[in-house]
Amino acid sequence: MTKDELRAEMKRLRRQLSKEEAEQKSRAAAGAVFALPQYRSAATVMAYMSSFKEISTAAIISDALKHKRLVLPVSDTDSFTITPSYLKSESDLVKGAYGIYEPRVIEQAEIKDIDAAIIPGIAFDRRGGRLGFGKGYYDRFLSEFRGVKIGFCYEFQLIDELPLDSHDIPMDIIITEKRIYNDF
Repeated sequence: MTKDELRAEMKRLRRQLSKEEAEQKSRAAAGAVFALPQYRSAATVMAYMSSFKEISTAAIISDALKHKRLVLPVSDTDSFTITPSYLKSESDLVKGAYGIYEPRVIEQAEIKDIDAAIIPGIAFDRRGGRLGFGKGYYDRFLSEFRGVKIGFCYEFQLIDELPLDSHDIPMDIIITEKRIYNDF
């Protein structure tokens, strides 16, 4: 399959999930994140606001707001870049680029201060590869990022091998509702 075909298929599979299925799988995957030593020891965590039936980051965001410094991405649609911005409260969110919630006020985090990042993707592979949404936002960000890169997805989004390019940045860990993958 081409990248575009994979994107279409994964979006179709996500849409087929019932609300109950998505919630159950998201709870299980979030529990795996909380058990991860790299998450537990992180002082500053970057996450993303899940949307469009992505595996939910709601529990992770809630936990990070209580126990860590939380950073969310703010997308610049002109430059296709991410500005990592601190979030102090969920009430400080507004709909941003692509209809995804992001901090109302940008309080930019230094990339070197982020210990771990929970990264979205359309698909991941068993070598740590990530297929993004096609604009390169996260690849640009991850090329500078030195913390722990944690891919977060449903198990069905994990495939044997993705068609990757040289600029695609691999994950250190991938978490699904079934298990933690870090043996690549």
